[in-house]
Amino acid sequence: MTWRSGTSRTTGEGPAARLSDPSASRAVLIEAHAFTRGGAASRDRQRHLDDRPSVAAGCRRLAELFRDPEVWGLPEEHCRIVSQPTRDSMLEAVHRAAAEATDTLVVYYAGHGLLYPLSGGLHLAVPETTKDKSFTAVKYDDLREILLSATRVRRKVVILDCCFSGTALRGHLSAGDDTIRLADVEGTSVLAASHATKQALAPPGERYPAFTGELITLLEEGDPDAPELLTMADLYDRVDRALMRKNRPRPQQLNRDRGAHISIARNRTLRQDPPEPDETVAAPETHRLSTRQRALAAATLALAAIVGLTFWLLPDGNGERGADGKGLSCGKAHSTFDSGDGTQRREPSVDSVHNAACRGDFDTMEVAMDRGGFDGTGLSAAAPDKVIASWKKRRDRASFLHDLATLLEREPTVDQGGLTFSNGDQVATWQRGPGTVPDSHYRWTGYFLCTGPDSNHPVCDRLRVIH
Repeated sequence: MTWRSGTSRTTGEGPAARLSDPSASRAVLIEAHAFTRGGAASRDRQRHLDDRPSVAAGCRRLAELFRDPEVWGLPEEHCRIVSQPTRDSMLEAVHRAAAEATDTLVVYYAGHGLLYPLSGGLHLAVPETTKDKSFTAVKYDDLREILLSATRVRRKVVILDCCFSGTALRGHLSAGDDTIRLADVEGTSVLAASHATKQALAPPGERYPAFTGELITLLEEGDPDAPELLTMADLYDRVDRALMRKNRPRPQQLNRDRGAHISIARNRTLRQDPPEPDETVAAPETHRLSTRQRALAAATLALAAIVGLTFWLLPDGNGERGADGKGLSCGKAHSTFDSGDGTQRREPSVDSVHNAACRGDFDTMEVAMDRGGFDGTGLSAAAPDKVIASWKKRRDRASFLHDLATLLEREPTVDQGGLTFSNGDQVATWQRGPGTVPDSHYRWTGYFLCTGPDSNHPVCDRLRVIH
């Protein structure tokens, strides 16, 4: 994917991003953080929900950023916080915003998400919600129905920071009938903090919930590698990458129509003016300072080279070199691909695995592995820590990692199951999790050596048929 200043688009195709008009947009930020009432929770912990104090702080800060002219610039009256709502006050606030907005409508919810055995679909908790009574919570479908009926709104965004929020991706915010098409709906985007079967994370002692905290950090600090306008695809990619590095639950996203290109934030990094040079510093002193800086940089590079050679030339204590006899030479991972609907998609975990292989960083690779079990290199559905332990014992691990990094620099094939990198001898696979949707994230599920221990694996059998 090629990013350009001021736009968010794919090379050769895709609409240029534009910032949603603050005067014609609305945001409703809903949070439920306290669920204890009259000691009921202490009497019956099985029925009552735990308080989540960080939820309130995250919601307030996100509203401040949406109102900040450096980020989006929503007028205060266009950005409403609904704290500790009832069912009616939550839905009424969304209904009112949907009636007023003509450009973009953003609905954010943070609190507890619940799945009740006898009542399908995601439920959003309000203060009176209990674990055993579905009618005490708000059905996400009720909220979605309001959004579907808002035919004057051209762009719709839902951001959910709650457990099981990925369940919301199974419904759509735009329909395919003539009524919706005639309303000129340009796109919808749902960003969920967790998988449909996973819990979101609100770490004790932290100021914000994990997902909202990373979103806030991105809006506060920006990203020097991102475009001037942050699209929903940008927000997802960067928050996903940050959470993956910390081994925290990864978010999910579903974009419909041109939802990936909706932009509700500027990239603060690119809006910061560079510091002006200090003209009071004498020229000779500046020259001496630059000389010292160059010397320090040269020493740092030399040290890095020594460390790198130490790892790659003697990684196993037996003097083995990389596969090419010259140590590892890394290119760039092929992490951007055509998702099949005419848009480009990026999977940041491919970059993460590729770069970790180049560094010999096994810890990062373990984080990226499918936690449900990892296949390949003689193992089947094994826990990631066991896979990594076996890789560390390989006497040829330098060339082993070199081959993995090189493989990920090839263009993958894309199908309904996920991504496949192959060269005829090795295969690396990324797959969607069970029950997820096409635009949800992929997980690294296998690295197969088809001329070695995995020669009889079905993935290698398919590879032989193709080649």
